[in-house]
Amino acid sequence: MDWKKPIRFKIGDVPWEIPLNVLLLLGGITLILMILGAWLGFRFGGGKL
Repeated sequence: MDWKKPIRFKIGDVPWEIPLNVLLLLGGITLILMILGAWLGFRFGGGKL
C-alpha cells in the first residue's frame, strides 16, 4: 500500500491534498482525544465507573 499517496478532497470551495499517512494519523489522534474526552466527562461529571 502506498502510504504517501495524496488524497484529494474539497471542503466548501477549497481543494485540499494531504498524504494518506498524515490523514490516518490525524484521524487516529482525533478518535483518541474523543474517547478520552468522553471518559473524562463521564468520570468527572458525576458518573460512577
